Amino acid sequence: MSYPSALAAWLGMTGLMMAPVVLPWLRSLWRLAPGWRATAAPRARIPLLASFAAGYAAAWAGFSAAAAGLHVSLAALDVPVPFGLDAPAHAATALVLAGGFQFTPFKHACLSRCRSPAGYLLNHWRGGAAGHLRMGLGHGLDCVGCCWALMALALAVGMMDLVWMGLLMAVMVAETTLPFGARITRPVGAALVVGGLALLAA
Repeated sequence: MSYPSALAAWLGMTGLMMAPVVLPWLRSLWRLAPGWRATAAPRARIPLLASFAAGYAAAWAGFSAAAAGLHVSLAALDVPVPFGLDAPAHAATALVLAGGFQFTPFKHACLSRCRSPAGYLLNHWRGGAAGHLRMGLGHGLDCVGCCWALMALALAVGMMDLVWMGLLMAVMVAETTLPFGARITRPVGAALVVGGLALLAA
């Protein structure tokens, strides 16, 4: 696979999977942002909303560029991607590492900021298109920090496997948007680690 095609695939996948995660943020930005109280015309808000979305997308574009580079490099080394059962040691390692990341303070710090759109916007408000771009980028970096390991599991399960990718998306949406989301982080991590060790043992 060439780098441009890998990059296009990763950009498409991250865009599809993170859309439900960022949607509550865009809704909060539309309704709650203090800088818009005096804005009478909703149409005047659209460019600012687009700037926020562009900043968020830029963060995930950076992740996609790195992931595509890793994808192409592994393929050049004749490592089957996705790993699946063709490279069980690689798949098991990916599962264990992703599961272990679920227990790290970095994961929980990023997740805590991702779970509070209103609080983030009130504490990090920046006016104008450039300010909204910075807010979107800041939130996007937190979101990448929270979800990169789960997203990278596409290398193990395959981004065309709708069942696995649907499950991963459901986990990320639940973690970041549902009231009990923070409580599932460690159980998901434990399940990934156990699954990886079981695959390695088998």
